[in-house]
Order: sequence, then C-alpha cells, then structure tokens
Amino acid sequence: MAVQTNGQMLIGKMQDQGGRPNMEDNIEVRPLRTALGLPLLVAMVADGIGGNNCGEVASQLAIETVFSEMEKAAVENPEQIPQLLAYALKQANEAVYQAAKADKTKEGMGTTATLAAIHKNKLYLANVGDSRAYLVRDGRVQQITVDHTWAREMVRLGHLSKEDAAVHPKGEALVRSIGYSERLEVDLGIYPNGDEEERQARTRQGFPLQTNDRLLLCSDGLVKDRYKASGHYVEVDEIGQIIGRNHADKAAQALVKKAVSRQADDNVSAIVLEMPGSQVAAGLPRGVFVGAAVLLLLLVIGAGAMTLSGRQTEMVAAATAVPPTDIPVVIVPTATAVPELEVSETGADLLLRPGPEGVMWYLADGETQPAKEEAMIHFASNNLLTLANGRTAAADRPNITNLILPAQVQLFLDGEAEVQLTAVQGVQDSEETHVKLENGLLLVQIPEGEATRVVIANSLGDEAWLEDPGLMVVQYHDDPFIFMVACLEVAGYCRLTYEDRPYDLVAGQHICFGRGCPVVGAIQPVDIGQYAYLAPGLLVAPTAVPTETAIASPTATNTRRPTTPRPGEPTATATNTAVASATADSPAPPPPPGATATNPPPPTLTNTPRPGTTATNIPQPTNTPPATNTAVPTNTPPPTNTPQPPTNTPAPPTNTPQPPTNTPEPPTATPAPPTDTPIPTPNIDPVPSPTTGPPDE
Repeated sequence: MAVQTNGQMLIGKMQDQGGRPNMEDNIEVRPLRTALGLPLLVAMVADGIGGNNCGEVASQLAIETVFSEMEKAAVENPEQIPQLLAYALKQANEAVYQAAKADKTKEGMGTTATLAAIHKNKLYLANVGDSRAYLVRDGRVQQITVDHTWAREMVRLGHLSKEDAAVHPKGEALVRSIGYSERLEVDLGIYPNGDEEERQARTRQGFPLQTNDRLLLCSDGLVKDRYKASGHYVEVDEIGQIIGRNHADKAAQALVKKAVSRQADDNVSAIVLEMPGSQVAAGLPRGVFVGAAVLLLLLVIGAGAMTLSGRQTEMVAAATAVPPTDIPVVIVPTATAVPELEVSETGADLLLRPGPEGVMWYLADGETQPAKEEAMIHFASNNLLTLANGRTAAADRPNITNLILPAQVQLFLDGEAEVQLTAVQGVQDSEETHVKLENGLLLVQIPEGEATRVVIANSLGDEAWLEDPGLMVVQYHDDPFIFMVACLEVAGYCRLTYEDRPYDLVAGQHICFGRGCPVVGAIQPVDIGQYAYLAPGLLVAPTAVPTETAIASPTATNTRRPTTPRPGEPTATATNTAVASATADSPAPPPPPGATATNPPPPTLTNTPRPGTTATNIPQPTNTPPATNTAVPTNTPPPTNTPQPPTNTPAPPTNTPQPPTNTPEPPTATPAPPTDTPIPTPNIDPVPSPTTGPPDE
C-alpha cells in the first residue's frame, strides 16, 4: 500500500485473511474533523467475533459507527477526546447489539476494537477486547493496551498465576467485546509501564509522542501464540526490527507478511503510524532490540522523565482525569467522636444526632418519632428509614442533622431536607448504602480507610455516588427543578448520572441541572466554603477558588431505568470554532453566526416530568463528562433509545470554560439507560464469563 500522509505523519496499513475461511477483521485510518472543527487522525482495528455469526458484519458496522459518530460530535476541546472515543465505541456497541437482535442469523456476533486518536502529537486511546496498540520508541517495543481476556482477569483477581492462566483452555476467551450485550465497559487507559491499574492508566490520556515514535495497532492474529509451534507469529523484538528499519507503509506490509509466512491461523491486520520527521535505522543488529519486559523505566506522573538508549527523554502524560487544583481543602477530625456501629446480615445500628430544630423520623414498620436528642435506631433488613429535617430557624443557626452509619459513614442534612434510607451496605447482602433524596441538600462523607459505596438518588432516578474517601454534596428540588452535585474532597471521583448520562467530578468541581441552576450542565469550580456550615470541624473552607474547569475521565455506568422528559427546553444552535490540525497548528476557520433560543413557558408541574427544566443542549455522550468550552448545556432525552453525541452551544462570555451542548429534540421514546454501574467487589471475587466467540478471538 502506498504511503499516506496527514501533514507529515506517515500511515501504513495491511491485512491478510490468514488461515481463516473469511475476513472478519476490519481496519480504518484517516484524518477527520468533528462537527465543531476539532482535527484528529483516527485509527481503528476491529476483529470480528463469531465466525459464521457474521463477525465481519460486526467489525464493519463498528468501524462505520465510530467514525460517523466522531464526525457528528460537536466537540472542540481536546480534553474531551477520551470521552468522545468511549462514546463512539458505546454507540458502536448499541448498533451491533441491536443488529444482532433484529436478525437471528447474526445472533452472537461481536467484535473487538482498538481505537486511537492523535491531536497535535498527543495520543488518546480506547480499547475493548484483545486487539492491541504498541508504542515503538528508540527501537524498544511496549504494548500500551491490555488484553481483556479470561486469563488476564483470573490473574488480576488472584485466582490463577500467570503461568497457569497462560496454559488454561479458556485463557484467550474475551471478557469484553462490542455487541455481546447492552453492557460495555471501555478501557480508557494507556499503559506505558505494562499491565497496571486502569485508574492510573487513564490519567495518561493525551500521551505526548515525539519524533521517531511509531504506533502499531493490530489484531491478535499478528502476535498470538503460534498454532502447534513455539513462540508467536511475530515476536516483540521482530516488531521493533521491522518498524525500525521501514517507513510506515512497508512496515505494515512486512509485519503482516511475517505472520502469514508462519501459517497464521487467524486474520492478520496492522496499522502503523509514524511521527513526523522520523528516520529509519540502517540494518541495526538484532541484539539492539529487547523484549517488552525491560522496555520502559518507571514513568513518574508530572515528571515523566525516562532514560531510553542512553539519553533522557521527556514523556509527561497529560492527566485529564485528575486536573490540578488550587483549592487548599483541609480535612480534620470531627469535633464529635464518630462511633463504630454494628452491622450484620439482619440489620444495622444507626446513630441520629438532630440539629437544634430537631428531626422527624420513622421506620416503615413504625410510627413517626420526633427527635431533638441523640437517638440510636436499628435498621432491620426489611426497614425503610425516613428523615424529615426541621426547618432552619435562622441563617446563623442552621439545623444540621447528622446520621452516622456503619463504617463511620456520615450524612449531614440541611434544613428541611427529606431523605429515605433504603439500604445499608452489609444488611441482607446489600452491596451499597442507598439514600433517596426527596428534597433539600445533604452532604455524604466516607472516612479514610473505608471501602464502601454510598448512592444518593432523587425521585426521578438520577444518581450521585461516592465510593472513595471524601465529601460530596447533593441537592435536589422539584420546583424549580435542581439536581446539583458538588465534589468537595475525594481521593478519586464523585460520580453521577443525569438522564442516564454519566459524569465524573474531581475535588473542587460541581455540576448543576435544571431551571434553578445559574449555569446548566457545565462542570464548574465550586466554592467549597459555602458548604462548610454542613460539617463544622470536618470541612474547612478553602482560601482560594479555582479559575479553570477540567473534565474528568468517565467510568462506564449502565444502570437501566426509564427516564422522564424534561419539558420546557428550548433549542439552540452551536457556534463552530475550528482548532489546530491533528499533528500541526493550522488556522481556524471563522465561526458561523450562532443562534440563540428563548424559553417557552414552563409546563404544569407534575410528579412525573422534571418540572420547569430549562435545557440548552442535547445529551452528552454516554460515559462522558461534558467538555470545557464556552457553552452552557442542559440535557434533553434523545428521540430514540440511543443517546446522542456531545455538542456545543454558545453562551455569554465567561471566564470559566463550559462543556459542549446539542440541540434537543422532543423525545418520542423512553431511552434505556446503561447497565454497567460500578458494583463494589464482593467478598469472593466473581469469575467472569467469556464473551461469545472462539477461544482464540
């Protein structure tokens, strides 16, 4: 194949049917622009699963969907690229899954996917399955994706050693694939240090590439174990040799031919991307290339210095998931001791500490109890605890009620807050503590060293949850409608779903939806000091407020539930702003004139729709927090069960970047929400079942 160029980047790709009766691999690589002009070089390898079950249909449909969705997405901020990749793959999963359901002859079809995007010489990756991405730098080769196979999962869970897993008959069976079910977890990690924690790997999105770097995307047919022979069809050191001695087009051809010459028993596909200005080596000896196990020295996030081939090379990963913050939040012990409370399969002890105005409480099987003094409540497995906090008498005398749960988890209720405690972790196999916020504002706190999960849901099913040590505030009102989540302090993320679209917040961020919000649907800096009254002695007000907003990495969340239309939402037209090309700066075209929208009169309030909701966007991508640009979004359900891509809506000038928005359309069907909400690991780790397909897929 002839050399292709994108600016000065060289692109090569090659495929061969190998030992399979049909070609189930599909690949694509080309530059594209999003709807708002963000330039990307996008490459994707999809290895179809199912043989006679139309694996080639699944892989082709996945690639077509991904490229189409990325081009339609109104995204202009590079920080949103990881979320865009995850969204596009989830749309592909929906397309393949629905196609298989609609045609019995395609039942069971699926595909792997490795998806890469390059913008201004920075790499963004998403992966599902066992197709791979490699980084070749200074003659050394590192796999920077991980295989989602049964063997790796058994090793990760500690059920098998690497040696035992490598020879297990189920070892190569997939535990993640596109189209197998409605649930899809996308791996957004980049792994320059090998197989590490996915959360850490996610922070390396925007990985900086440099001259002489090459990327290889391939199906497993290129590198899998040889059938009835030792070794692999192409060894790691051979990848380094071939790519180091050839430019991209010849390298891709040589890699595939090498595998086929060894009677590869699978389809073989390869895409090679060569950074601008790269040189080829003139016949370097084989001994120069070493295996991946000795490839990279420890990558230090924030420093990123590495010694490769006797020289110091900067490799600083752009951490989009954990942006820097100026907020000097200090967590100190509470003034009042927090006791350890008993919990068992049949029930849990709770400690209620009312505010000065008192609180009304009752269990599902008991009478209403007024309380102005500390009270112990036993929450049995068949109970439902309701708390109605007393009205705040004065601004300088807030009525904060404190409910202490097992594991020293605490809830702090503001004046007039009403909540229901529906489950306590550990009671009757409950895997999480679940609180329904009927009205008002509450703060949830998980102390250091506790492994627990607290979910706060409003009456319409939107949820926010905390599973890391920290503090999170949730506010909900139905008139005017407000659903707000503020992440005050957290070791990882505060997470939420609104209209089944997930968002991740880091410390110092908040997001608000509804007519009562000053800014709708945008991740914003939060003034932590305004919530210090909720937990005096636990939360210390900061002395500074951040001036920039950042987007956190998403986590797949697919909890299926019906959503309710949010009426009274106007339409808006986004303003285009093109940015620089994928590999080099280029002038941005002038933006077309934007359009504004006016709000129709709010509808009659009921308990079902979200009353008085005002929207200025169409839904954000599934599994994706909104981007940081100058738009003020809200959310409206799409007209089908498939969520729409992220877009941008113009907003009045502001110093804080806002996320993209879309133009809403009237809903015609209740969209089905995701189904892969993170679930805490039980005492005994489950053994994952492989997805459909032969063991070598």
